[in-house]
Amino acid sequence: MGVTSLWQIISSVQQHCPLSSLHGHTLAVDLRIWVVEGQGVRQMQRVVAKPCLRNLFFRISHLLQIGMHPLFVIEGNPPELKQEVMAKRQRIRYKNQR
Repeated sequence: MGVTSLWQIISSVQQHCPLSSLHGHTLAVDLRIWVVEGQGVRQMQRVVAKPCLRNLFFRISHLLQIGMHPLFVIEGNPPELKQEVMAKRQRIRYKNQR
């Protein structure tokens, strides 16, 4: 679902470094973001049957080649606390689609 203003909250502790310097580290990846990005690659849709899978393959391969350990995060069921917020979003989406 995301955390509102996450990057602003953690900006004071951010560090920029080459990905290769994280050899041996575990990297948590929001798999949904990678899938959505892969679906948006229009130029590959005529060349490759499933560009999303192709992009996932190469991203994962790269992480493994530089010695990183990818850990994929997939959304589960939303907590009860978010039910009201999600219901409101659904109503807005449904209303806008009419």
